[in-house]
Amino acid sequence: MSSLPEERRFLEALKELLKTARAAGGVVTEDEIEESFAGLDLKEEQLGQVREYLAANGIGVNEELPLSERLSEEENAYLNDYMEAVSAIPVPDSGVLDAVKLSAMAGEAEAQNRLAEFMLSRVVDIAKLYLGQGVYLEDLIGAGNEALTRAVKMLAPLEGPEEVDGVLARRIMDAMEDLVAMNLDDSALESEIEDKVNRVADKARELAEDLGHKVTAEELAGEGELSLEEIMEAIRFSGSKIEDIEYGSL
Repeated sequence: MSSLPEERRFLEALKELLKTARAAGGVVTEDEIEESFAGLDLKEEQLGQVREYLAANGIGVNEELPLSERLSEEENAYLNDYMEAVSAIPVPDSGVLDAVKLSAMAGEAEAQNRLAEFMLSRVVDIAKLYLGQGVYLEDLIGAGNEALTRAVKMLAPLEGPEEVDGVLARRIMDAMEDLVAMNLDDSALESEIEDKVNRVADKARELAEDLGHKVTAEELAGEGELSLEEIMEAIRFSGSKIEDIEYGSL
């Protein structure tokens, strides 16, 4: 992988494989790994590095990683502290809990707050379903807790306490799914920006090699493959760090 085009292909394949894994809940298969890098003639040592990279990003091969391995050290510490606090909240038996749900449905603020507390451990269970999709556990739990706090105040239309858990769980899941989708949108935008900068950098390097000096944005635009607007946009995105462009005239 010494040549730039092959290295670029490898990085793009790795990025797509990571996206595939996150969409599948943090798992890829050996077949998917082989298909992703088909044509690159990777050695087993290089494929091993790919597996290590996936594991470092919380991605399992053929099966999910244990939860402790899917979380960073900071996330594990956060989860332990959070669960310690949650476990200190006594959950009543089903009869008392149904009474709390009914009171919450009737709009009693104290009952709504108690119900939210009783559901905090459920937020963690749901958050685990969304691990490996590019969002930190703490952010997932935070989004779930915010949704739970709002949802316990909107139970009046329900017909009975047996509907409460399902409705609250759905609201929590919706919030986490929105957060994951937002993160994917941000990642797609970052990828688009990276592609634009790389394209301009490649063309600038080729022209600089032909001319024997750094090129101006106008010279690069004069080649006809990139507009001046595209070049200036890439320069802004890169923080004026494209190596082969002369910035003195800008």
